[in-house]
Amino acid sequence: MNARFLRLADEWAIRDTLARYWRGIDRRDETLVASTYYPGSYDDHGYYKGPVEGFIESLRSGVWAHFEKTQHFSGHIAVEIHPSDPDRARVESYAEAHHIRTQDDGCGEDRVYGLRYVDCFTRRDGEWRIGHRVCTWDWLRIDPVGGIPLPESYFRGHHSAEDPVFAHPRSIGVRSSHREIIAKQACFDTLMQYARGVDRCDPELVRSAYHDDAYDDHGGYQGEVGGFIDWVKPAVMESFSATMHKLGNCLIEVRGDEAFAETYAVAHHVLARADESSDLIMGVRYIDRLEDRGEGWKIAHRRMSFEWERNVLIGSQREYEGFERGRRDGSDPVLASTSPIVVPDAIDRVASRAEIYAVLVRYCRGIDRRDTKMIRSAYHGDAYDDHGTYQGDLDGFIEFVENEIYSRFRTTMHKLGQALIEIDGDEARAETYAICHHVMAEDGRDVEDNVMGIRYLDRFERRGGQWRIVHRALRWEWIRADSLEPLDPGWTLGVASALDPVQRADRNG
Repeated sequence: MNARFLRLADEWAIRDTLARYWRGIDRRDETLVASTYYPGSYDDHGYYKGPVEGFIESLRSGVWAHFEKTQHFSGHIAVEIHPSDPDRARVESYAEAHHIRTQDDGCGEDRVYGLRYVDCFTRRDGEWRIGHRVCTWDWLRIDPVGGIPLPESYFRGHHSAEDPVFAHPRSIGVRSSHREIIAKQACFDTLMQYARGVDRCDPELVRSAYHDDAYDDHGGYQGEVGGFIDWVKPAVMESFSATMHKLGNCLIEVRGDEAFAETYAVAHHVLARADESSDLIMGVRYIDRLEDRGEGWKIAHRRMSFEWERNVLIGSQREYEGFERGRRDGSDPVLASTSPIVVPDAIDRVASRAEIYAVLVRYCRGIDRRDTKMIRSAYHGDAYDDHGTYQGDLDGFIEFVENEIYSRFRTTMHKLGQALIEIDGDEARAETYAICHHVMAEDGRDVEDNVMGIRYLDRFERRGGQWRIVHRALRWEWIRADSLEPLDPGWTLGVASALDPVQRADRNG
């Protein structure tokens, strides 16, 4: 096996370990959480700092007994294998952690943290696990929940074997085979195509993600896929001004020609009005069985689990000067290509996608850690960037970032979701979902977060073996402003400098 494949296999194994950790936390599976750490590993979760055994004990009294449910929704994950020790890796995972409880007055509350897991992974006997973890906290807000009664047909996640994921196969953090990695990427591409189809109002693209005899349980609809298409078009596509189904952590287990996937998602449903717009937001999980019947991996059975929901006012969603909005009438750029979406059929294509994804992640880290050299490394020198209020070359974009972003906000968090990447030789097109947080502070206290739901529409080129952005256009789906709460100063707080844990040269591991 060549070095390129070995790196790819290690990255998948590490990401799968993280997905198992988040599943364990949210399903209250103590054994599963423990299986993602080595015994004696150090964990800094802010409220707890010490050996992982103590952290797991703290979950019982500090989290699971206090909150009725949690959902740890991941953004992008950066994996850096140590250059001189292939059994060590540094990993940064962006995340949004929801903690839901009922207050004394009977009202529901969700404490939402924007954080990053800064981990040192080690491999022993072929298995990757967490050896050292520091949670870095970037912002906190408190949202009301509830007020949207869902019929009993809408499945709610369970903290026991009643939840379907307890029946899924389980593996450990070891390298998968060529075939398994190709299958996992193909399955995730199918899930991303489904989201694109719903958000761009393309029923046929949605249909292409399913086998003809597939079954779908969407709560409001339960039945065969043809009926689901007939239901989703008026219920979702035609009922809202915009939707954005942002996928997060996805754990896929392949067994022969079957695959079992649990995919976290936050689904936005925007009703844009001239005076006051609202967004129906749902935290969900897609629990899928996919099959390869000779025509590619497609969904054979889907069940949705609804974790939480709320309806929030987001202000007027008028067109913002300089920004282009995503289109739902078939004219959006991601639907303009006449080339069909090609699912991965070779390990080289999957490896190229991983390399392109790493560039997208590097861009976000550069922006959020205020490292302009890292931002530049994501682009070719002659690249063009259309960021709405800035349109031009790379030098001008860097100046725009310094003057319009860094000078205005205490910190930013550009949290990527799915990246649907289509490769043609040494060129590639990528559509990447993102939620972008811009935190404003007054008198040393966080007061407001300007949040944008966007998509990056990129064209990449591979030059000299390096994939980089050559053209970027931003499309926005919704914008809102959230009030923020102060973070506990005793926790490890994210900072936009070399003092941030992810950039400390002397960190453990």
